[in-house]
Amino acid sequence: MVIFILKEGVKMLANRLKILLAERDLSIKDVIEDTGISRNVLSNMINKPFANISTENIDKLCNYLEVTPAIFFDYSKWRFSYELKSNVKISDTDVKATAKQVEAVLEITMRSGKRRYAFELYYVIEYDMDYGAGDNYDVFITVYDPMGADNDFIKVYHELSPLFQHQIEAEITQPIPVIMEKAKRRGEFDNKKDKIKLQFDYVDFNNDIVFQYDFIYKKS
Repeated sequence: MVIFILKEGVKMLANRLKILLAERDLSIKDVIEDTGISRNVLSNMINKPFANISTENIDKLCNYLEVTPAIFFDYSKWRFSYELKSNVKISDTDVKATAKQVEAVLEITMRSGKRRYAFELYYVIEYDMDYGAGDNYDVFITVYDPMGADNDFIKVYHELSPLFQHQIEAEITQPIPVIMEKAKRRGEFDNKKDKIKLQFDYVDFNNDIVFQYDFIYKKS
């Protein structure tokens, strides 16, 4: 079993500066002239909303924009960590529950205060042997918890802002290259086109889509 590093997800505190400036039709030049904050610092805040900001600059910007820190920042009380496992041996019970070969498992732990929930998402892959005729997809990767233990996680996901949702989606789609490389090594894509069209679905226990993405995988 290959285990990839356990990592803490992106911190769940992000500035909303880009949104606040857009709402007020303000440019970076306007903010520089009115606050004295440098262009590099402002650009970093806008392009990297999870980056640290000095309390002095928070104070300046909240005063300038006439907002409280609660409005300046986007916050989630939940923090997430992720551990990806590849080449996992799945028990007969779990194989029966998935009804498919499991390619990888992502263990997600969510914490808030003393509350802690952990569950596993299983990744499976299927192929369209026409390999992209017309608008068809070549490969389908689906991720789900066959036990439905991710209900709380999905509920939290839907309550988060788009910014935090995007961060979670990035973590859950991250195993795709690992899975595709495994399939490539098995010879699944031999004598097939170089660019493979892939559809990714995260589905809940009722098989409803939580989120969905399209990707292009290049074999070379």
